[in-house]
This record gives sequence, C-alpha cells and structure tokens, in this order.
Amino acid sequence: MASIMGGGSGAAKAAAEKSRRVQQVANDRQLAALQSSNEDAGATRKTPRGRRLFVSDPGQKTDLS
Repeated sequence: MASIMGGGSGAAKAAAEKSRRVQQVANDRQLAALQSSNEDAGATRKTPRGRRLFVSDPGQKTDLS
C-alpha cells in the first residue's frame, strides 16, 4: 500500500529520476537538431526566378498574365 501512495523503495525513485534525466537529454538533443536544420534550410534558399506574380505597383506587372 505504501508504494501506491508514493512511498516504497528508494531504488524505484532513483530509476524514475534517471529515466527523466535521460529523456530530458534526448529532448534537448532533438530540439537542437531541429533548430540547426531550420537554420541550414534558410541559408541555402535560392532567389526566385521568373516573373513576379504579386507586385505592389501595377505598372511593374507585364501584360502577359
């Protein structure tokens, strides 16, 4: 009954704490990898080619569209 109410052995608490720490490290690494891949993707973006579809000045738009 004591283990249900939060008591119990210290080994179970230590294992749970170790599991939480390992999971936190894994989450931090995954987040860091995601952020670095986002930064890399923005750096390699090419400039658009071709006509501009949306322009603020109607005089810049050609008569082709």
